[in-house]
Amino acid sequence: MIDIFVNLYLPRFFDWVLETSIMASILVALILSVKILLRNQLTPRWQYLLWMILIVRLLLPWSLDSSYSIYSIFSFSNGTVATTSKEHEQELEVIDDSKIATKNVSYISSSPKVAEENKKQIHNNTKRNDEPFSFYTILVYIWLTGVIILGFTTIIINRRLFLYIKGQSMITDQRIVTIFENCKKSMSVQQDIPLFLAGKISSPTVFGFIRPKVLLSNVHTEVLNEQQLRYVFHHELAHIKRSDVGVNWLMYSLLILNWFNPILWYAYSRMREDQELACDALALTYINPKEQLAYGHTIISLLEHYSNYYQVPSLANLSRNKRTLKRRIWMIKKFKKNSYRWSLFGVATVIAVSSISLVNARADIPTKEQIEVSNDMKETKTEVPIQQIVEKMIGTKEQAFADFHTSENRYEAILEEIEVARNVLTKEEFDQLINLETEEYTITKEMRALGGPEHFDPDKHKKLEEISKAAGPLWKKIYSHFTFTIEEAQELVDFPIKKPAYLPGGYELKKEEVETAITTKKLNPVIHSEYRGERKFGFKIYQSAILEKPRKPGIIEIGKDPFYERIYDNIESYELEGTQFTFAKSTGENSKAMKMIVPEKGKDSAYQIVIIDDVLNKAELEKIMISFLK
Repeated sequence: MIDIFVNLYLPRFFDWVLETSIMASILVALILSVKILLRNQLTPRWQYLLWMILIVRLLLPWSLDSSYSIYSIFSFSNGTVATTSKEHEQELEVIDDSKIATKNVSYISSSPKVAEENKKQIHNNTKRNDEPFSFYTILVYIWLTGVIILGFTTIIINRRLFLYIKGQSMITDQRIVTIFENCKKSMSVQQDIPLFLAGKISSPTVFGFIRPKVLLSNVHTEVLNEQQLRYVFHHELAHIKRSDVGVNWLMYSLLILNWFNPILWYAYSRMREDQELACDALALTYINPKEQLAYGHTIISLLEHYSNYYQVPSLANLSRNKRTLKRRIWMIKKFKKNSYRWSLFGVATVIAVSSISLVNARADIPTKEQIEVSNDMKETKTEVPIQQIVEKMIGTKEQAFADFHTSENRYEAILEEIEVARNVLTKEEFDQLINLETEEYTITKEMRALGGPEHFDPDKHKKLEEISKAAGPLWKKIYSHFTFTIEEAQELVDFPIKKPAYLPGGYELKKEEVETAITTKKLNPVIHSEYRGERKFGFKIYQSAILEKPRKPGIIEIGKDPFYERIYDNIESYELEGTQFTFAKSTGENSKAMKMIVPEKGKDSAYQIVIIDDVLNKAELEKIMISFLK
């Protein structure tokens, strides 16, 4: 489940955040431009409402396409815009729909010479697209780390602020409480809102939005007269009436996801400034027009002498920004009581900006030249990670072991086989193979759940046969790239392939083949020969580069050291003819194995020869081995 989240849903969510953040940055530029052009026509309320469009844009998981979208302007004229995030999203969608998209690469060529070369060098041409630490993956983890750090920091700061305010005393001064209740009544605020002392917070402020509190410092309670307190309370209650703290929390939460975008941080700062002006405008509607200048002097006096600005989402307090001060003085001076009401011009502006910014750019029909460029881009496009394809087919390592007893070793082999299949087969063939293999694993899982083949529906048995028959030619095509003659194998290895100069009486060569594991790594062909005597008994010889020991002895595994294909309880190592020998046998049985490591010589690398036998004695096996050196 964690793997699916990390490899599938997390990148998809990151892509959405990245794409949305880019569009939101363009929208910020549009909003600022509209505010400059219409600064004398739009009232503070409507200038603030423009920022709500930005919040909606950041929240939209999906949007309609339109040729009137503002984002169309920023598309290249040739129509070949394709971002990394968009490509990754498309790949993930392909996985989700079980339509595995792959590069259309086929190693079959009409030229025998080219086909031969491809066959020999297949391990050099395969691409490892499921690297766990790609540049894209690093970006995702950096982003996620930033989200976690900023998210926890925000929670801790606001938690400490909450505990600090909780420890402050409620204001019980009857004079102040009466003024506050009268202000609530005049503004039709029915909610129970307590008055608290602000402690070290010097600015009058509102804290919280579910159960808001109004904070006032000791200085304000002592210095401000009744009229000034009324102005302050009207302003703070306007914040509550407009749900400003809730909006701040929403915007800040979106900023945590978009922490990497400085344009959005600047937009948040500008939004808070416009929020203060819109709050002033609402407060002024409840104040006598003759008192507007007195209100302005009170607010400005607080800003200049007592206010500190705490730009955390849980507070709605006064800003000391000089640009904001100048705008507030001008707004209060020119304020008209009906300017806060609904405005046809304001509604039209918000609708106009929304209509071009809340829709995505529509992709135009590409020209022939654009299609050619697009096809070229597809060829270099990052493919779906093999790990995700296999997990879709058989599950994770843990799931595969639980459902099919697939060992870790076998699971790794499946990963390599599927990657090779993707590079060898055409796109259509690969899609067909994945669908067939997925269906076969699904039926096999059902069969195991029922307790065995005898309990299974005959139609399912028939279906398995059909799947095997359909997949056969595809696997044959894959295996053909790992099937070599002795002469071809000699060109791939850097040691001499030989036949023994000595054979016990009556023995002759019956079979000779080259075994090669399906892999994306360097090919290590194993030359397998079988010699039989008159009684049909015989021995097997394996020549190869020095191979790794299998993880579990007693299991035949192509590409691993065949010396360990059986389990022995007596193993001895010694030197003979200047060469390292290892001999193994089982007590009470005739099975024996002998391995010789031939040291590096000239241009030839070190290699190994292994003999597996049930009849010959140790001395005879040594004679056969030594004859390889002559």
